[in-house]
Amino acid sequence: MIRSMTGYGRKEEGKGSLRLTVEIRAVNHRFSDILVRLPRAWSMLEDPVRKLVAQSVRRGRAEVNISVEEERSTASSSLTVDWSVAEQFVLISREMNERFSLNTPLTAKDLLLLPGVIHTEDSNEKEGEDISEWILALVESAAQDLSSMKIAEGNLLEKDLTNRLSQIRTWIDEIREHVPQVSEEYRNRLQQRIAEMLSQVSFEWEPQRMAQELAFFAEKSDISEEVIRLQSHCLQFAEQLEQEEAIGRKLDFLLQEMNREANTIASKANHLHIQHLAVEIKTELEKMREQVQNIE
Repeated sequence: MIRSMTGYGRKEEGKGSLRLTVEIRAVNHRFSDILVRLPRAWSMLEDPVRKLVAQSVRRGRAEVNISVEEERSTASSSLTVDWSVAEQFVLISREMNERFSLNTPLTAKDLLLLPGVIHTEDSNEKEGEDISEWILALVESAAQDLSSMKIAEGNLLEKDLTNRLSQIRTWIDEIREHVPQVSEEYRNRLQQRIAEMLSQVSFEWEPQRMAQELAFFAEKSDISEEVIRLQSHCLQFAEQLEQEEAIGRKLDFLLQEMNREANTIASKANHLHIQHLAVEIKTELEKMREQVQNIE
């Protein structure tokens, strides 16, 4: 199964007064590189987040942006009274009034201003206990979205590559049909040219030596081995398309080898139609290589 290196995954969710957003962008890259951006308070989650995303990014560069924001409109704080502390302040106040003959009663307003009587508890403090699990769960969900997009795009790439490969195989079959003719036509042309040259000179040419030279030059124009290797590379390419692992580099290597064989065929075959087909194959291979650059 082909997977594209490019994709996008995003999840957003609110809990209490907090809103968590996870965004993952994947782009082409020669190796696997995952960059994680987290709020400082949860920086200890960087490695677990990277491991989660790595399950969806086998090759390519992925940027993971995680933000935790407080929704001010819904933020709430609760006030609690430490009655034991308040009672101690009241008792101390009464004792001081009696001891020093004072008449300054302690009011509720006074108590509220004394340290330790009132405690403010932010609702986020209660929610903070499971923030880490929440972040990791949302990262996993966003990574699944990313995988879905990479697979969908990979299916399109596979279909395009399969169609182009099929066309190349058709051209190779057509070239193979002409292979026996290439050496024979080349030999005949050489023989004709040599005969024309010999007719203009006075010395005699040994027939056996002439046959050997003709066979040597005709062999240099033989492209049967290149055609067989090109067919083999096409078969390997088709087999790689069925693999589950990251295959981008292997496909790129095979395309380079296929292009090398097509170049050799075009240069060796002194045959106009075969040269034309070789150029068509090279053009199609270049288009395939552009597509392969997007594959994991």
